[in-house]
Amino acid sequence: MNPQLAFLLVRARPQPEARARFDTWFRHVHLRDVAKIPGIGEVQAAWTAGGTRLGFYTFESGEAVQAALQSPQAAYARGTWEQWSSELEEFSIEIFAPLFPLPIYQGQS
Repeated sequence: MNPQLAFLLVRARPQPEARARFDTWFRHVHLRDVAKIPGIGEVQAAWTAGGTRLGFYTFESGEAVQAALQSPQAAYARGTWEQWSSELEEFSIEIFAPLFPLPIYQGQS
């Protein structure tokens, strides 16, 4: 993952009785749907020892973020999460983007 590109992090921890079904959906449906979003450059997944599923979605550029999130493909991918709302113990979405030095933080000599 390129640290200079914006990325989206999804965290989801299904209830223990839903983990197998969720994992199958997450790997075979959700990740495929996210890869179809215009402006998404890379899709990765990971699992924590505590049972949280992680999705890392890197945008092709900072300029691509807004268009990607507003695309019909993104709306579709978001909509498929509804089926899991009652079976998740944790769910969060975070967007990270590089910050460039702001004039206020530049040192003075």
